[in-house]
Amino acid sequence: MKYRSILPALLLALGAAQSASAQCCGYGMSYDNVVVWPQPDLRVPVPTVSEAKKAKPVLAKAKPAVKENARKLSMHFPPEQRAQVEKYYIESMATYLKLEKKMGWEPRDMAGGLAAFLVGNYMVLHERNVSDEEYAAVASQMRAQQQMQKITQASDQEKLRDVFEQSAMVGVFMAVAYLAHQQKPQESAFYGNLRNAARENLQLVLKSDPAKLSIDKNGMRFQ
Repeated sequence: MKYRSILPALLLALGAAQSASAQCCGYGMSYDNVVVWPQPDLRVPVPTVSEAKKAKPVLAKAKPAVKENARKLSMHFPPEQRAQVEKYYIESMATYLKLEKKMGWEPRDMAGGLAAFLVGNYMVLHERNVSDEEYAAVASQMRAQQQMQKITQASDQEKLRDVFEQSAMVGVFMAVAYLAHQQKPQESAFYGNLRNAARENLQLVLKSDPAKLSIDKNGMRFQ
């Protein structure tokens, strides 16, 4: 990913978030219904090439609502910083869409957005970069989930769109926050709050201890 252009904006956003309370640290999800997020079965291995072709992508087909979802996420920040942070999240989504194209996925493939969320939070929590190969493996693993195929029937398209966009935005935010911290280390208290948010985000969707989560070229699993 090319994060250089959005690092300055991120560092400003991080500075704003430091003044927020621990309960509203600015990095969490604002999903109205987290049940829509398809909890993955990590016993499912990364599919082979032939299996991957059989796993039909689930697409977020509703009309994009990037600005509205960016606004929802910005509400976790102090009032005086929300407009600025909203713009950052919009740019964050643009960065994700470029990555999606680079990876060769169908536009607005749910698996890619959800994988971004998992990978971005994982990077912050475990303080480890994730390669494109590893990210692709996680996306393939998500795409092959039975739960992924079921959500098109269980949820309305607008809710799926919101989950996709917010997942991608938060995932990029967390990944860039990690990279920004590597370039310009933040105060230990700040990064501790960031790691706590990453832990809570992963716990919410995985329903298990994210400290035991591992991501490599074979996808994600619990150790």
